[in-house]
Amino acid sequence: MRKLMTLAFVAGLALYCGSASAGDQTIVGQKLLILNPASGPANNKVVFVSKDPSIGPTPGQNEAPGYPAGAALTVRSVASGESFTIPLPFPNWTDLLVTGQNQTYKYRDTTGATCKMAIIKVDVTVNGPKLIKVVCQGMQVSYALGADQVSVDVVLSSGTAPRRWCTVFNGTTAGCSVVKNGSDGKKYLAKNCTMAPVACGSSPSGAFLEVVSAF
Repeated sequence: MRKLMTLAFVAGLALYCGSASAGDQTIVGQKLLILNPASGPANNKVVFVSKDPSIGPTPGQNEAPGYPAGAALTVRSVASGESFTIPLPFPNWTDLLVTGQNQTYKYRDTTGATCKMAIIKVDVTVNGPKLIKVVCQGMQVSYALGADQVSVDVVLSSGTAPRRWCTVFNGTTAGCSVVKNGSDGKKYLAKNCTMAPVACGSSPSGAFLEVVSAF
């Protein structure tokens, strides 16, 4: 199921086309939840969380989720062929704290058109908290379960020269605990992964390996 709006398609190109960016960072995932409830796709839901201590700050304005680019979330499974991209436009982002390399950016959308919330928090002090969390619910979570998802890639892209935080959820190369693999058509849940992907935009099968952009 791929119902990508024009903005989402452009965001997807930014995420998966072009040579690897200096702003790419692979991170370890803590939780990925994808729901297809019995009430129908209007209530589809995705929750993505990473608390990887290595999560780095956006070093310049061009990598921050502000004007004009905002951010975007992409979720893909090679095995099932399911994917979606949800743009997170800049007017909904708030800079809660940007002091040196300590940064907190928060996203809110009460309309239900994109994602309910997203947060990027980077505290570079010793043992300072690091957090990326995105929660989206609605038809825009255009992802149909019903088969074993095997391995799911997640990318959060931010800025005009984008910082891309990339992770993968599976029970093998990422070392996640896959509680529900999606084959019931209702839920995919993987958590507590131990390894980051080798490269941003790549999957264990190599199907997402980046190619040189024609743009």
